[in-house]
Amino acid sequence: GLRKVNVVAREAAHARATPRSDRYLDVAAVTKRFGAATVLKDLDISVARSEFISLLGPSGCGKTTLLRLIAGLMKPDGGRIAIGGNDLTQVPAHKRNIGVVFQNYALFPHLSVEQNVAFGLEAQRTPKAEIGGRVQNALALVRMQAFAERRISALSGGQQQRVAVARALVVKPSLLLLDEPFSALDRKLRETMQIELRHLLRDLEITSIFVTHDQDEALVMSDRIAVMNEGRIEQLGTPDEVYSSPASLHVLEFVGQSTRIGGTASASGQGGDVSIETPIGQIRASMRRNSGPTGKVVVGIRPECIALGERPGADFNEITAELADIVFFGSKTALHFKPPAMEDRIQVEVARLPSGVAPGAALKLHWPIAETMVYPTP
Repeated sequence: GLRKVNVVAREAAHARATPRSDRYLDVAAVTKRFGAATVLKDLDISVARSEFISLLGPSGCGKTTLLRLIAGLMKPDGGRIAIGGNDLTQVPAHKRNIGVVFQNYALFPHLSVEQNVAFGLEAQRTPKAEIGGRVQNALALVRMQAFAERRISALSGGQQQRVAVARALVVKPSLLLLDEPFSALDRKLRETMQIELRHLLRDLEITSIFVTHDQDEALVMSDRIAVMNEGRIEQLGTPDEVYSSPASLHVLEFVGQSTRIGGTASASGQGGDVSIETPIGQIRASMRRNSGPTGKVVVGIRPECIALGERPGADFNEITAELADIVFFGSKTALHFKPPAMEDRIQVEVARLPSGVAPGAALKLHWPIAETMVYPTP
């Protein structure tokens, strides 16, 4: 579940060095247009040396376009791209020393594993005496030494992914770009490769940009996540920040599950809280967490924050709703409640389903006022 994913993400963040303030990769005011459509507009992002950043967002939000601009495969219509203080905006791709792992791996099927990995070194005119050793070292990093002479067509999807990573690393890139490299793998293999790649890049201290639309993947692997929407970055933060404190309604909806309730907000006068009138009753939110929104709003609550039963104190919201569905996920159970006055369902996540609970039951639900998020209605 997402709670377990967040634990892994926090462990990864602690295990790696805290991102420094130096701007190793600096993308400043970058704009890209295709005809009349502006895909990126005045986009800014800075990445520290050895940091792992994920670009997360729905299809068409500009993730891959930004990656291709950094790689030099496209030219921006405005702005600046620099690595290590060197302006690369007009430098062609083959002179940028950037490693790229594509979604389809882009391997040469007629060449062996060894020849595929050596290709970049040969293009750089590396001395022949040096190529063999570097190729073997790169294959050792991804545990593919035994497959050096095998054809690409004889490899599994996971093995091809490892070869693509080795080919990108063998040239000792100043930056590694990965464009949804796990999308073709089955779930178990994908999760294994996520952990392996995370540890490998951490050990090598390679600065990496990773494109994905898979929120779990971004939460597990990243030092920071840039959540993108319609060509702009709506939030850039650690996995815990993005999940626990979404900066916008889009981030709330895209990262993790949530309950969304429409209402009208006003200052309540109760300790500086915000009071929201909703179809299911009054809900309170903390002014400290939310910047005092008024008028039409959307309330957001994470499913693991909602518990069954009467509220234990005044610092909790409480409602009554009818249980509509029970969905068993093994390590957790999702409960969906359908209040008659709401279009959306209220989602609750529990470790175990209490005995005697069945669809049709009217149950009390409560959650902390401090965990109630409020956003202006779009």
